[in-house]
Amino acid sequence: MKAPAHPLAPASIAFTVLIGTLAALQAMSTTVTLPALPGIAAGLETTPAMAQYTISGFLLGVACGQILSGALSDHHGRRPVLLAGLAIAVVTGIGCTFAQDITTLVALRLVQGFGAAASMILGRAIIRDAFEGEHALRAMSNMAMVLGVVPMLGPPLAGLMLEHLSWRWIYGLLTAITLAVGLVTWRRLGETLRVPDPCATDPRRILANCLEMIRTPASIGFVITAYLLYGGIFAYLALIPFIARDSFGLSASSGGWLVGLSALSIWSGAVINNRLIRGVPVRRMLRASTALAFGSALAVLLATLAVTQGWWGPQRAATAGLSCIVGAAMAFCTAFGMTQSNCIVLSLQPLAHIAGTASALGASVQTLCGALGAWLASRLYDGTPAALGWCMVIAGTLSFLTFTLVAARYLPAPTADRPS
Repeated sequence: MKAPAHPLAPASIAFTVLIGTLAALQAMSTTVTLPALPGIAAGLETTPAMAQYTISGFLLGVACGQILSGALSDHHGRRPVLLAGLAIAVVTGIGCTFAQDITTLVALRLVQGFGAAASMILGRAIIRDAFEGEHALRAMSNMAMVLGVVPMLGPPLAGLMLEHLSWRWIYGLLTAITLAVGLVTWRRLGETLRVPDPCATDPRRILANCLEMIRTPASIGFVITAYLLYGGIFAYLALIPFIARDSFGLSASSGGWLVGLSALSIWSGAVINNRLIRGVPVRRMLRASTALAFGSALAVLLATLAVTQGWWGPQRAATAGLSCIVGAAMAFCTAFGMTQSNCIVLSLQPLAHIAGTASALGASVQTLCGALGAWLASRLYDGTPAALGWCMVIAGTLSFLTFTLVAARYLPAPTADRPS
């Protein structure tokens, strides 16, 4: 494939924005469609649980596609695999826009997720190719900030669109954005893989690489710590449009703003981490962020039980109840934003020789946790907010225990300029 005539320099702001936007496409493909779930259920004459399968199906496709994308990129390079994935996402996005039944829509979303898988994991692998050590930590944190901004703007815009337009316009908008990003990638993103691995696509090699990561607690411990929290966030994303409507009588646009707040909080956590990581040891940052996630998950559970059991009374439930649920959930999202980029970099450090496959497997764990969180939330949802509280407290507790019992043993040792 012909290289771009004027590729972006890795140290440039434009490079960071492009890689962050590529990584954000996967998140945008879920968060932008969340406010449309009630409309999809009504328009295609199906149940809320079936409508939520458009999210779980997409994430399942992403999980399956990520390992293959990582291996292909280690063999053929980041650029061609990335462009092929974006092309698949555009074609299936057009199909989603015109789908006539829920089965077709879920199937197309599954394939769309398979294509979109490349954008997230190859964004991380490109960072690993281009930067080392502290520079990689900063670059990953910068990417996470861009990653937070893009899906932050999408859900409120989608909610406003749904006040006047059909849910099909949401998929049309998403397809147009993916096409635009793909064109910029084709014109300006150069190849970052220095030495291709011709054996990377050997199934036995892929299995061996995956097993190596699973058997490396210094890597898999950080992956699980971060992405159990991701499962809790997707429980929130899957349920909040329905909770807003069923428990508090809010409109689709209000549900869009509540989804957008989660992206804002994740972005805020990334900003906080980016500012503090220059002077605060990463071990201290992770201790604080995992503890915050655990505490805020407990707060979400208490708030949802208070609404479900009527502890506030009918007059205060609509204000105090919703404020406490959303406020605690946003603290949980902020903790994830502070945790994610640090855990990604630390998980890849012992596996630099298989960075593409390791990044893919880590991202597959992320999307599987997200799919599991959304699926569990939809199965437990009974028209009250309690299911959200239980899902988030499970995620927060398991993440905190994984970090404390496994990952914390492999944190970087304190140094003279950065004591613990």
